[in-house]
Amino acid sequence: MATNKERFQRKVDRAHAARIKAEEFVADGGDLNSKEAVPLGIEMIEAWNDLSTEFGHPILEDIKQKSK
Repeated sequence: MATNKERFQRKVDRAHAARIKAEEFVADGGDLNSKEAVPLGIEMIEAWNDLSTEFGHPILEDIKQKSK
């Protein structure tokens, strides 16, 4: 089982990797408004949501909670 520090570091690393991928995409001439960028955007949002949830402030609404 991962410690809080290890879990937190994995989430930080995931958010950082998502940012780097988006930066590389743009540097290679990619358009962030294109359909090719959608997977990058989804990963970035999910990674940041996972990290912000550690602080008790998710950026995405939980669908399970909404349906109650």
